[in-house]
Amino acid sequence: MRHLARVAGGAAVLLAAATPRAQEPEPAAEEPAAAVASPGDAQAEAVEAAAEPEGAAAPAARASAQAREPRPREAPAPASPAPASGDRGDRGDLLSPGFRERVRVALGPLEIAPIALLALQAAPYVGDDALGQAGDSAERPGFRLRRVRAGLRGDVAGLVRFAISTELAGDDEGTARIHEAWAGVTAARAIEVIAGARTVPFSRSAMTGAGDGALAERPLAVRAIAPFTQVGIQAEGHFQDRAFSCHAGVYNAFQRSDQFYAGPSESLAPFGNRFEGIAVAGRVATEPRGPLGRALQDVARSPFRLGVGADGFFSDGGARTLYGASADVLVHAAGLHALGEVLWTGASPKAVPTQPIAQITSISSLALVFEAGYMLIARKLGVSGRVEWIDPNLDIDDEGDNLVLTGGASYHAYDDLVKAQLEVTHREELGGLSLSNDVLLLQLQLSL
Repeated sequence: MRHLARVAGGAAVLLAAATPRAQEPEPAAEEPAAAVASPGDAQAEAVEAAAEPEGAAAPAARASAQAREPRPREAPAPASPAPASGDRGDRGDLLSPGFRERVRVALGPLEIAPIALLALQAAPYVGDDALGQAGDSAERPGFRLRRVRAGLRGDVAGLVRFAISTELAGDDEGTARIHEAWAGVTAARAIEVIAGARTVPFSRSAMTGAGDGALAERPLAVRAIAPFTQVGIQAEGHFQDRAFSCHAGVYNAFQRSDQFYAGPSESLAPFGNRFEGIAVAGRVATEPRGPLGRALQDVARSPFRLGVGADGFFSDGGARTLYGASADVLVHAAGLHALGEVLWTGASPKAVPTQPIAQITSISSLALVFEAGYMLIARKLGVSGRVEWIDPNLDIDDEGDNLVLTGGASYHAYDDLVKAQLEVTHREELGGLSLSNDVLLLQLQLSL
């Protein structure tokens, strides 16, 4: 009889554990869900109950009650982060937005990254009067290696930055020359002192990378006025996430051609400061709603961003005294970019120039630039247009006074690693002869 009682008790416990939960009242929505005993747990309890001596009914009842008591709910596992806009998963992530910042090799405290820019231009149509010295992109239909640059940039423990690159398509002979060669040391938390050959802080369009423009070429006015790369020492500071930025530098004096549209020379001083004097330049800028990024286009269709800047230079050269000033405004908003620039420059010949020049009197020049565009597809397809009004000599009305209209489209792939641009430029001479110098241009670019 005692043995039958033990078996009956075990069967009762097993039946209670196997009874469907639907027979019990549902818990309130805000209460933790009750844990359901698995068949394995019920079988273990039945075995334990069967092994107990006569008086084990109370422990068995307590075990059954514990199985029905609610257990604390475990915290849910953190959700996987959603892929960033434009990410494609698996291998596509390697070239997702911002991949340039990840293309770095660490060697202890030293990190280095490659610099590469290859731009091939094809000109299906070029006007008969187009001339390179006058700033036209091509003189005859055909192909041109516009830019071939290679080099390295790096960082040492966040204290020293540097960049060295060469331009392999610098002239018709294809001879190599230095494009940039500089090193910067962090002098304070937000201030850096940089020495070497680097872009002078003048004009937003000039300071934007050659491969980061909305159109294949920078504005003609900027190419004619801005001093671009020069040798010297400069300091720059960026504060409160670029809410305020400032630049100041001292350089070898700038040189320029007698032809206004040929622009200043990018002198890297292979013989030192042999014929020239000293130049100074400075710039202040603000981006109060956050950094605008490296490109002129709003490729990511970002929220509203604003950038405002003003700058100037004075160059006491051996042949000319040069001076200039510019101001700019750039807006990004949901795929739209709008850029406005005004540039003014003056040139006065020295009484006894150190080099032969044709200029005999002081000349002042003025230019206005407006550019706007829209990204039809974020990071993929955009259209842009630009208008320039240029007066090389405010005292004379001639064919040098130009209205330049440029429009085009750009297709971007792999976060601008590859870019194709199609543009057409029309130049209208506002005085003197009307020239046939329009250009249709296609550019294929790789930029890293």
